[in-house]
Amino acid sequence: MLSMYSHVLGLPVISASNGLKIGNLKDVVFSKENKGVVAFVMEKGGNPVKGNVVMLHDVLSLGNDALIVSNPDCLLNYRKFKKSFEKREKIELRGLKIYTRQGEDIGVVQDILFDYRTGKVEGVQVSDGLVQDILRGRSILPFIGKVEISNSNILIENGAVEEMVSTGGGLKGRLGQNTLM
Repeated sequence: MLSMYSHVLGLPVISASNGLKIGNLKDVVFSKENKGVVAFVMEKGGNPVKGNVVMLHDVLSLGNDALIVSNPDCLLNYRKFKKSFEKREKIELRGLKIYTRQGEDIGVVQDILFDYRTGKVEGVQVSDGLVQDILRGRSILPFIGKVEISNSNILIENGAVEEMVSTGGGLKGRLGQNTLM
């Protein structure tokens, strides 16, 4: 099941062992090395738990309404997680510029589409400027072929652009194609 980064923030984190809500999802940690999700960071709720980091392998499911973990004992303390997860591996994907291998500027990463079961980033939602977003809406760019991620840019195969899918938003989609230029 694919999840959108912005849609999972704030979801409750529930323990399957006792059914208690142990916190809310605060962030998703992406790794530059494996080009995917490695962990989820939560804000603690009212129930006492030892840590606030859920490693990907401890997630039982991530649905539209909650993230389910096997047991609250599997949570890591954030400091311990930071020590084991090298700083150079972590990447903030939102805001990165996207270019094709031909040097074409595609836009900026606005949101991230990922599979919680594998951790793999499947694609990104692209913004190519406020005016264009309002008129046409945003598009989903699938990660097809070789994808290179640095601290400031993402380099994609030219074929991925041909597979870009509109999210159907924007004024053109709502008012009709011929209404606006």
